[in-house]
Amino acid sequence: MEVVLAVDIKKGRVVKAFAGLRINYKPLFLNNEDYSDPIKLIKSIQDRMALKKVYIADLDSIGKLKPNDKLIEKILEKFPEINFLIDAGFDYPISVYNYHRRQRKMNISNYKVVLGTETLRNFKLQNFNKIEKSEISIDFNGKQVKWIKKLNKEKLRLEIILMFLRKVGGRGIDLASVRKFLKLFSRHKCSVAGGINHRNQISNLSRIGVKAVFCSTLLHNKISRD
Repeated sequence: MEVVLAVDIKKGRVVKAFAGLRINYKPLFLNNEDYSDPIKLIKSIQDRMALKKVYIADLDSIGKLKPNDKLIEKILEKFPEINFLIDAGFDYPISVYNYHRRQRKMNISNYKVVLGTETLRNFKLQNFNKIEKSEISIDFNGKQVKWIKKLNKEKLRLEIILMFLRKVGGRGIDLASVRKFLKLFSRHKCSVAGGINHRNQISNLSRIGVKAVFCSTLLHNKISRD
């Protein structure tokens, strides 16, 4: 089971996510210490575990505000040994193409893009199948049904993130729902994000075939316990 650190960035700072209510996200403090600097947070987690992958959600870019591109590029350059998943509100294939082109110019390669169904606007999935270095995130926000139908019919093997937004912040997992979608997407590789609050949940998800889990609260606790 691969454990991925989830980092939400808003206005240049790491924020504490809860239940998908982004307007209420506040800068991250652990044990009354400021961990809103993403480089500080990632380094602190890296010091405590073998951290190989980090998911970064640029909440400003997702919300069509000023993106945190330069900060994210600084993070990728700071940790070349870590593979990053970048969720930056990609909507059309051209936005992904332009993002890859920018990173190539800067000689940055330790990343993949996350195509979140919350912001995707082109529903011709075959166009996105051609995009290099990408995973698809099904964002459970009440508008996911049409994407679930499309992905269920997709014959190519995809990497899919089941993003349970209302569970974000360690609110627990719905194992029955996860089982249902693993069965539905049996030809794809599925990860789970949102709700993980105990190591036993990771073990349970691993047993039923989940390939990776995205965690923030659980990994923040590694710092809080020190």
